[in-house]
Amino acid sequence: MSDEKPEREATVRAAPTVRVAIIDDHQLLVASLAALLRAEAYDVDVPPLDEGLPARLLASEPDVALLDLDLGAQGNGEELLPALLVNGCRVLIVSGTSDEAVIGRCLARGAAGWLPKSAPLEQLLASVVALAAGEEVLSASERDRLLRIWRERREAESVVLAPFLHLSPRERVVLGLLMEGRSVDRIAELSFVSSETVRTQVRAIRTKLGVTSQLEAVAMATRAGWSAGAG
Repeated sequence: MSDEKPEREATVRAAPTVRVAIIDDHQLLVASLAALLRAEAYDVDVPPLDEGLPARLLASEPDVALLDLDLGAQGNGEELLPALLVNGCRVLIVSGTSDEAVIGRCLARGAAGWLPKSAPLEQLLASVVALAAGEEVLSASERDRLLRIWRERREAESVVLAPFLHLSPRERVVLGLLMEGRSVDRIAELSFVSSETVRTQVRAIRTKLGVTSQLEAVAMATRAGWSAGAG
């Protein structure tokens, strides 16, 4: 029998590749951050910002996403959260907004954290590394603070919008048209009803909103950020 022991074959298991999506319309930031992440062996995806973006995000299933909230012509980046979160992606909001209630709302919807767009690239990289490892990038106290700001904003908006909930579907349409600058007579023409019918609807709107004029009703709706589609 030979005294030599058989050599063990080392099993080398490659670490799973982490796929990072950068969703931002700031080209210089995107290019710099993508280069930095690729140098660290991350698989970086910079999808084009067009109408097909939500479907591409669903198909690509990134592990981590850096998401800007202001995507220029593509609109509000927050609306992409569902397409990212459905497959377990950890989303870092990277935004220039100073509205902490908006950040809090994104956290409530499932975002993992946020950084201002002015953050150093090294800090952005460290956050990606942490998220990819399943770690938190926001302290519990900071998360709670931002969520509280968002809840307070939501409650305040609910109070402001409460009177509009009493409007009937037809009254909502009429108020929406008034906000567009349409006259009572023009609304009557568009609705195939008499002007007196529309005036009756306007009176009902004023009563329910607690105002004394059509102009006040429109001003109140505008200040509240109300829209006919919102109910």
